[in-house]
Amino acid sequence: MKMKKIIFVALVIFAALSFVGCKAQETCTHLIYGRKSLQPKYVRIIDSLVNDAISRRAMPGCRIIAVKNQYVIFNKSYGYLNYDSIQPVNDSTMYDVASVTKMAASALLLMKLYEDRKIDLDAKLCDYFPGFEDNGATLRDALAHQAGFRPGIDIKRLEPGLYKSCVSDPNYDGNAARRIINEDVKKQPLKKPGEYLYSDLGFYFYPGFASKYYGTSYINFLNEWFYYPLGIKILYNPLDKYPPDNIAPTEMDTVWRRRTVQGTVHDEIAAMMGGVSGHAGLFATANDLAVLMQMLLSNGEYGGIHFLKPETVRLFTSQQFENNRRGLVFDKPVIDTTLNGTPSKMASRASYGHTGFTGPFVWADPQNELILVFLTNSIYPNRSMLITKLDLRTKIHDVFYAEDLVK
Repeated sequence: MKMKKIIFVALVIFAALSFVGCKAQETCTHLIYGRKSLQPKYVRIIDSLVNDAISRRAMPGCRIIAVKNQYVIFNKSYGYLNYDSIQPVNDSTMYDVASVTKMAASALLLMKLYEDRKIDLDAKLCDYFPGFEDNGATLRDALAHQAGFRPGIDIKRLEPGLYKSCVSDPNYDGNAARRIINEDVKKQPLKKPGEYLYSDLGFYFYPGFASKYYGTSYINFLNEWFYYPLGIKILYNPLDKYPPDNIAPTEMDTVWRRRTVQGTVHDEIAAMMGGVSGHAGLFATANDLAVLMQMLLSNGEYGGIHFLKPETVRLFTSQQFENNRRGLVFDKPVIDTTLNGTPSKMASRASYGHTGFTGPFVWADPQNELILVFLTNSIYPNRSMLITKLDLRTKIHDVFYAEDLVK
C-alpha cells in the first residue's frame, strides 16, 4: 500500500512537471504543431483558389504553411511536382525559391555583419567593392535597390561559350565565371542613386563578405550560424546531397540548357556561378522557411537560441527611404495602396518578406503575428505568369486576415 502511494505521488509530480514544461515550451519562440487550426470555411476557400489555379495550369502544385502566434494553423500540399500527376507534392518537397534567396541567405549574412560592426550601411558602395564607379551610392542604397544598378546583366554579352560550358562541362569552375561576371558588373555605368529599381547585381558580391570578414565560405557561414542551429535544410545545389525525386522541376528550358531544370538553380547567372549566389540558388521546403521566418518574427530568437539582436531585425525589415517601400534586402507592402502588390492590403506596414520568379511568396507580419509560406513551381513548364494574373498568392494571403481565423 505504501509503495502504491509513493508511485501515485511520483506520477502526480511527473504530470505537474510535464504540464509546466509544456506551458514553458509554448512561451518559447518556436513553431507549435497540432494545437490550433484554420476554420473549415477558410480551408475550403483556399482549396477552391488553389484547385482552380491548378486546373488552369497556372502551376502543377504547391505547398502552403501559415503560422499565427507561433501555432501552425494551416499546413497543406496540393497537386503534383509536374503535370504527369505521378509524384504528389508533400511536406518534404523542395523548391527553387529564386529571389527569396536574397532574404533567406544574403540578408542573414548582412545582418550579422552589421551587428558585429563589420560593415557601415552609410559607407560608399565603392569602398566595399573597388572598381565600382563612385556615384555617391551607399551600401544602404544598394540593399534598398536604389544604388543606380541596372536590373541584371545580359548573359549573351559575356565570354562566348561560358554558359554552354556551365551546362555541359562536369569540371566547370563557377569561380572563374563569377570573376568574369563581377568584372562585367563593375564596368557598367551607374545611374544617380535614389531612384528605386529592383536589381540583382549587388547580390552577386555580398557572399564574398563571408570570407573577407569571417574567414569562412558563404555556405559554411550560413550553415554554422543559422541553418544547422535552426535544424533546417535550406541549401544550395541540393543534388549534391539529395536525389531529384522530391525536388520540384522548375522549367523545361528550351533555350539554354535544353532539358528540364530540376535540382539545379533556374536563374542563369546563379547557374554560371556554380549554383551559389546571393541573389538566387537556394532550395527549401515550406516548413524550413517557416522556421526561419519565425526566428525573424521573434526578433532574432528561436528555440531559446539568440541568432540576431532585435534591433538588427527591426532595422533591416523597416522601410529605409520615404519614396521607396523596401527595407534592407526585405520587401515591404506597397506605399500607395491604390496600387497592387503580392502581399494582402490588410498586411501591416511592419510586415516584410520576399517573392521569387519561380513562384514563391514568403511573408511575415509582426503586428498580426502571422507568417505565410507559399511555395510552387509556377513557371513549369514554361514561364507562365498566370499565377500573377490570377492574383492567387494575394487572395490566399487575404484569407489569413479574417477575424475568426482559428478554431
